[in-house]
Amino acid sequence: MITKYQIVQQNKGNLVIYTRNTSWTQPEGYRVHRNIQILKDKCERAGYQISRVYSESSSESPYKVRPVLKQMLKDAASGLFGVVVVWDVFTLSPDGEELQQIERELAEYGVELCSATEYFDVSTVEGMKVFKYMCKLLNTKHLSLSAMQGIPLSQVARWLIEDENKKGGDNDAKPCTTAKRPA
Repeated sequence: MITKYQIVQQNKGNLVIYTRNTSWTQPEGYRVHRNIQILKDKCERAGYQISRVYSESSSESPYKVRPVLKQMLKDAASGLFGVVVVWDVFTLSPDGEELQQIERELAEYGVELCSATEYFDVSTVEGMKVFKYMCKLLNTKHLSLSAMQGIPLSQVARWLIEDENKKGGDNDAKPCTTAKRPA
């Protein structure tokens, strides 16, 4: 008898794509189809096998009903794959708090979240900090600036982290041990 653990371990290398039409102004399915093709090409060129594509149209519902996303999370809980690839983080959610919840849920199941246009590695402290900043930026002016300029949101997050570090905080400069202290 095969255990659930064996199924999960066997499927850790499986990669899935999640995409949805994130704008009601675009023709239904246009962006989804384009993103799927580009993501498939990128993954296949890198040598990855895609086990499934989760695709849904934009949700105009005030209740954010996204059955395909729910199914993907359910499949992740079952251990059917180990990596989710999205075009950008907005694909999963335009809401920073919800995006963090989705990432935590995927991580709980041992599933890695990757983006074709944003670089972040939530397995490292620095990468998690960048991801959290990206989530904070989702509802700010930086998001529209980033989109208009074609700058990845992860880069804007890194600039803000760097700027914060220059102003002090956790990475404040320490005085030299040989420096004279005022009397």
